[in-house]
Amino acid sequence: MRRLSSLLFLFFLAGCDDEAAPARPDAAVGDAAADAAAPDAGPPDAGPDAAAPDAALAEDAAPALRDAGPPDADLPPCTPEPTAEALEPASENPGGPWLAPGGRRLSPAGLNVVVPGFSTGVLFHPAREVVYVTSASDDDRRLLVLDAATGEIRQDVERDEAFYGLALDADADRLYASAGFAGRVDAFAVQPDGTLVADGSIETGGYPAGLALDGGRLYVGLFNTPRVIEIDVATGEERARYPTASPVWDLLVLPARRELYASSLQGDDVSVIDLAAGALARTLPLPTSPAGMAADPAGTRLWVAVSGADVVVAVDPATGEVTATGHVAEDDLVDADGAPLPSTNVNALAYDAVRGRLYASRGADNAVSVLDADDLTLLGSIPTSWYPTDVALAGPDRLVVAEGKGGGAGPNRGEGVKQVMKGSVTFVELPGLDLAASTEQVKAGFRRAQATFPFQCDGRFPIPTRPGQRSPIEHIVLIVKENKTFDCVFGDLGDPRADVDPSLLRYGEDITPNLHALARAFALSDNFYTEVENSDTGHLFLTGGHLTEFVERVWIERARTDQFQGYQLTRQAAPKAGNFFTHLMNHDISQTIYGEIVGMFIDAADGRGRPARFSDPGYPGGAFYNTSEPDENKARYVVSQIEAGKLAAFTYLLLPNDHTEGTRAGSPTPESMVADNDYAVGLVVEALSHSPFWSSTAIVILQDDPQGCTDHVDAHRSPLLVVSPYARRGHLSKVNASFGSVFATFTAILGIPPMGRPDASASPLYDMFDARRDLTPYTALPRRVPVTLNPDGQMGGDKSARMDFHGPDRNPALYPILDAYRLWRMGRISRAEAERRIATLQVDADHWELLEEEAEEEIHAFDGAFAAYQAWRRERGLPPAAIPPRARPLSPAPAPP
Repeated sequence: MRRLSSLLFLFFLAGCDDEAAPARPDAAVGDAAADAAAPDAGPPDAGPDAAAPDAALAEDAAPALRDAGPPDADLPPCTPEPTAEALEPASENPGGPWLAPGGRRLSPAGLNVVVPGFSTGVLFHPAREVVYVTSASDDDRRLLVLDAATGEIRQDVERDEAFYGLALDADADRLYASAGFAGRVDAFAVQPDGTLVADGSIETGGYPAGLALDGGRLYVGLFNTPRVIEIDVATGEERARYPTASPVWDLLVLPARRELYASSLQGDDVSVIDLAAGALARTLPLPTSPAGMAADPAGTRLWVAVSGADVVVAVDPATGEVTATGHVAEDDLVDADGAPLPSTNVNALAYDAVRGRLYASRGADNAVSVLDADDLTLLGSIPTSWYPTDVALAGPDRLVVAEGKGGGAGPNRGEGVKQVMKGSVTFVELPGLDLAASTEQVKAGFRRAQATFPFQCDGRFPIPTRPGQRSPIEHIVLIVKENKTFDCVFGDLGDPRADVDPSLLRYGEDITPNLHALARAFALSDNFYTEVENSDTGHLFLTGGHLTEFVERVWIERARTDQFQGYQLTRQAAPKAGNFFTHLMNHDISQTIYGEIVGMFIDAADGRGRPARFSDPGYPGGAFYNTSEPDENKARYVVSQIEAGKLAAFTYLLLPNDHTEGTRAGSPTPESMVADNDYAVGLVVEALSHSPFWSSTAIVILQDDPQGCTDHVDAHRSPLLVVSPYARRGHLSKVNASFGSVFATFTAILGIPPMGRPDASASPLYDMFDARRDLTPYTALPRRVPVTLNPDGQMGGDKSARMDFHGPDRNPALYPILDAYRLWRMGRISRAEAERRIATLQVDADHWELLEEEAEEEIHAFDGAFAAYQAWRRERGLPPAAIPPRARPLSPAPAPP
């Protein structure tokens, strides 16, 4: 899958023909793609520092600057007052209810056992009364053996690699487990107590995923290529290779029919292999991303969980026809036509022959659906912990659910967010289950944020709370930054209301004066969480409002291999219904996109084209993640567009340089890059607040993910700021909120329906807004850290030099290097101690080699994509994109000692 980024970009260009697109919106509202790159506006006069921002811009200060407000100013203002329950922070409580990011209540319906890593699959041993669970976390891989009655972890088998895929042989004395990246399947001898002893491995090549056994044959589906391999288990030799229509996820054998079924998270079909003939017999077309499968013992009925369509389908194996389709979610979240809203991520199935039921795990809903196996009528749902990934029956009366993130994260001190995430397993006793009550519990837990903050306003308020209301806010600007937690930036906020741990501060007010001034002047949340653990998924969520099942299974693997390079750009990485950009296109909302490549390849409805039409080609650094171009340059370009009278209804602005490039020689120091980012944010806010757009604008500033630092509340906690004349001045929000809350706010302001279940179930950021309109402008504070380059021999410089910064999430060693470096620069540890920590950093030589290979490939992909983009513009008579793919650095200051 090398050069995937370039290939995908060329594919995308083929679908971006202007003739197929609707009429462009007026340039005055942001169709920058049709305009020549604007000349450099030059550095505007920043003016004097904002004097005493705390006092001047406090919530009850400067009353003369408050105007009469919008045309509905004669209506009484409303003030949102959240309940105490809405203020609860995300918290872990193994074995009982706890809150996930965004305030969803997790109440697994049975014994819940926290296990290490991301639980990807579960298998019950019928004779040994144990459950096998595959765990595939970012930093280690495991195979766990749990007592099926008590949940006790009997054995924890460490593995070098693991992925989805478990199978027991016919005698149930040998277990096979896929090893993913290692290109093999591991075998284990099952002991009398159910524990395992390693018993060799079978080399398969590729990326083995789903497994199935039929007599003495083991079938291995490859996740990275459309192929199934047949293995003779007695000899370990490969007997045959079968092509499939798409790369394989799950496998299921129907012995009586001598057929093998292969589903694909990356396709729109299930491949059927005729084992007698040794060939692909047919494909069953299905909606996108079919996942787990199940069948009755006789092999006369087959069911498939179609993750991208939120349905389970029944298939007649004899005819290949779909005989029934069942939606898996409750009917409490529907669109205007009464159809269920999308994005449940139904992913796995278990058939209950005793009760005639089918159990379907819904990853994104933290639930298991219970369906009638005959007609797929939804009978109810069972609550689980965070993100169920697989289900299995442990005997006739117990359902076992593997949950990828079920143990949560909690605080992280010294570890990245990915290192502290834990999975879980829930054991549900079926005979005593009150299905009606558990269904209500699922709905209440999923929509808890709305129930605990039931704000309604029939008077004056900038966020509509009822259908038909209109917001006075006409322009939304989303500023996306990179990889910081709340403690990391605001540990020195000095506000007694803020929940902070100053010991975890790394980039405080001496480096980020604008963020601190904006936080004190406008609205800041210290109870905001990302739903993601890394930048790849952060960008996908912030462009799509949801993570697909494919993404949830691939993002951890991406840190270990280049085989999924560019997966963020693929069709299966975007929700089937589209992303936020296409959602705006479908509802004729103008938009401008600065610097974001993720989400550009998705088709809007009715031949409206793709979001790349709204990607500004003059943006410094291009439509790509680019930390080598100073954020100040990017901000000044955006300022020039604002000053030219161009501002769309929605603007997406990527300013990624607070990610930093580590300590490699010649790159700006980490402090310099964070200061660059901070000043860029200040410049954009200054320009907007001094523009004619200010009276009807709301700016939301957030991080794409929190993985670059640590936090004492939860590893997902991250800063969120709302900057607007309608922002609640000097306010510190304590309402539990997340990315879903941000999108719920956007859709309410823009007067468009929600994209799917995640934002439809979230509560908007009500308490961060004010019915009063304060037009006091903001003046950017100058940088306190000059443009400074890392010198030769800087600590960690040798390791940083081997990292790839052409895209996010390629450098697992970056965080510990930055942490040690910053602790030294802050005087908290000695230089010798910092260098010792970096020197002892364990990174496999193979991984460094992989990083270097990826860096080379990504440079080629970047250059190829940029050249193709330029050619596409030339063919259409458009001016070339003005910025080359590499940097235009600002003049550096002398290096620090």
